[in-house]
Order: sequence, then structure tokens, then C-alpha cells
Amino acid sequence: MHSDNGPFVSADWLEEHLTDPAVAIIDVRAGFQPQPPGPSDFFSMRSEYLQDHIPGAHYLHMVDDLSDPAGSFPFTALAATKIHELLGKMGISNDQTLVIYGSDIHVVTHRCWWSLRQAGANKVRLMDTTYDHWVQDGRPVTHLLPDDPPCEFEALEVPEWVTHKDDVTAAMSDPAIGLVNALSAEQFEGLGQHYGRPGRIPGSISVPAMSVIDPFTGALRQRAELENVFREAGADDFESLITYCGGGIAASTAFLALDTLGYTNVSLYDGSLLEWAQDPEAPLEVGSE
Repeated sequence: MHSDNGPFVSADWLEEHLTDPAVAIIDVRAGFQPQPPGPSDFFSMRSEYLQDHIPGAHYLHMVDDLSDPAGSFPFTALAATKIHELLGKMGISNDQTLVIYGSDIHVVTHRCWWSLRQAGANKVRLMDTTYDHWVQDGRPVTHLLPDDPPCEFEALEVPEWVTHKDDVTAAMSDPAIGLVNALSAEQFEGLGQHYGRPGRIPGSISVPAMSVIDPFTGALRQRAELENVFREAGADDFESLITYCGGGIAASTAFLALDTLGYTNVSLYDGSLLEWAQDPEAPLEVGSE
């Protein structure tokens, strides 16, 4: 499923393929403003995209374009058929390799990767650095918008990548299923920003999203480092894993790392704590493990 470099391509590779019709580029830059307690504001950077972007790139925003505005919790994954329709209107087909790039809010870029892959996009890659670094390196940018003719984006969604609240409830009493909390170690213990009620789902292990990436580029750490992070957290003690966080965003980073390492039985709790904490009967733990 992955190339030798996993899901990432270098900026050099992307620059060499700017005019390759087999490659579609998507700008997913977004800004971030915390709103404790509750869902953070991942605001659109479409206006910045319109000023300049990588040549040929389209724009998608994690919230406005790839989340369901009628969802029962913030950032609910958009239905796969709607993502197919959106990509087709942009002139992107599933025969192309999709390369996405973002801002320094790396978890947003990873969530967009997860959303596209979960919707059935076959070949989704991430540039291994940010747009700002692309610009700082003197690589080409433009204000011109792509004008690709609409096409059909044909794909089959991957429903097993999504876990729901009832599944998580059942997982708490199943020793074969591990719950991976991708929030900070502080939030794991119930301190700092929370999502209505502090704490973690009982039985969870802690793998902060920032522990598996290079904070400068957003690319994943070296394979041996990743393996060590998950092994020390206890991920290998389970037959399957469910990643979660506050709203399913940082959980996408943990999911990306696990998928890249070859873990095949992994899903993401889309509602995460924004949904879980709304239910006063849903248990939460605080303190150290």
C-alpha cells in the first residue's frame, strides 16, 4: 500500500512532478485557535491560497470541505460519496496520485490524508515539509488557479477505518482492543485543555501525536523511533487499536504512524472526546496510569 518512503514524498519530488498529469496537488493549509473547553477553531486559509500556492494545487479545508456540517459532533467525517463528488468537480480522478501539503498545523494535514484515504482515494501522499518551507527554499508559487475539467472520482470507502461510540464502549472491556490517546501527556492525565470533561477513556494508552512527528516538517519520525514509541506505550499488547483524541484530528496523526508501520487492524474514533464527554454516563479517568 505504501511506497518505499511510506506515504510521504519530498519537496524535490513534487517540484519535479508539477506538470505530471498523473499527479494532483491539494493545498490543505489551515490555521489554529484553541477554544478551551470544546472544539478548537481550525480556520480556513483559502484567502492565503488565493494569493499564492504551489502551481496546479487545488484547495480543501478540513472543516469547510471535508467535515459534515450536519454531523452530530464537530469535525464529523464527510460522507465518502460527497468527497468523491467534490474531487470529481475539481477534475481529480482516483487514477491520479494525490499529494497534499499544509501549514505548520501538522495534525490538520494528517486528518485530511485520513479523510481522503477513508473515502477510498487509492494513492494519497503528503509532502514531507510545509508550504512555508517550500517558499523559503525558493520553489515556484503562483496565484493562478487550476482549471481542470470535471471528471468522475470513483472509489469505495473504507468503513473499517471509522469507529463509533458504541464500539469504544465495547472495547473498554475487551483486552484484545487497545485505545490510543493521541493528546498531550498533560491532557491524558486530565490537565490543561479538555473537551467538556477532563480525562481519558478508561484503559487508554498514551501516544501523543507530537511524539511521532518532526515538529518542524510534520513528517513522521524514523521508523525505528516510531516502533519504539508505540512499543513502550504498550500498543503491541493488543490485536487491534483505536486512536482517538479531542476531535479526531490528532488521532489521525497516530493513525498515520500506525498505518505506515504496517499495523493493519487500526481504526479512528471519529467523535473522540468531543462526543464521549457529552455523555455524563461515559466514564473518564484522570491522573497518571
